[in-house]
Amino acid sequence: MVTFDFTEKNFVVVGASSGIGRQVTLELSNGGANVLAIGRNLERLNELKTNSPVSLVKRPPKIFTEQLDVLTATPDDWAQVLGNFTGAVGRINGGLYSAGIWGLTPLHSFDTLLARKIFDTSFWGAVNFLQAATRKKFSDGGGSFVLMSSTAGDFAGKGLFAYSAAKAAIQSAVKSFAKEIIRGKHRINSVAPAPVKTEMMSGDYAASVGEQTASRQLLGPGTARDVAGMILFLLSERAAWITGQNFFVDGGYIVGSYT
Repeated sequence: MVTFDFTEKNFVVVGASSGIGRQVTLELSNGGANVLAIGRNLERLNELKTNSPVSLVKRPPKIFTEQLDVLTATPDDWAQVLGNFTGAVGRINGGLYSAGIWGLTPLHSFDTLLARKIFDTSFWGAVNFLQAATRKKFSDGGGSFVLMSSTAGDFAGKGLFAYSAAKAAIQSAVKSFAKEIIRGKHRINSVAPAPVKTEMMSGDYAASVGEQTASRQLLGPGTARDVAGMILFLLSERAAWITGQNFFVDGGYIVGSYT
């Protein structure tokens, strides 16, 4: 297994209570990082502290938790949770935004509130996080940030316009953000997985989509761990010359769709 040394590094993971965010939080912690795990479910977040694997680094890793709803969080809310973390461990070295929700939005019968919630969670929540996290008071330069996109951002599924549009918007925004935050020597990239086995994909419709996707994946169905490796690489110093890019982690789904 490829591991990264994040000793004495500080990272923020938004959407850490489940799925890919949870996996990345645990692996960052195992690599020696201090991790601020943000999510809506405080009970699930606090479980991370007891489920964190034993680290091989010299000191025990630390996971800090903060309850926050990205749909209602104000700039002051973001400043408070980031301030609590940096006050305890120092300025952050980067972060992952993985908060997102899934829902069916067919053009002629979609729920407007659901469609907006999907877009706001994946896109505007990410924008608000990045705006706060790249301020000098929280990150003094050289940070690496990753936003979650999806293969749906390029290959939109039927009845999924809100989800697909949000993930496509992430990819475009990353290219623009990269040109701005380089002034602080920050990097930013996005990762676009195919559907993997997570809590978000547990519903009947989502599961059926996952099964259809898996049938086209050359490497078979994936898990959060399969996606986490790319994210950890991008957060690490080995990716210091990469910014403004989108990376597909799809088990061969895209090429498998055209066989």
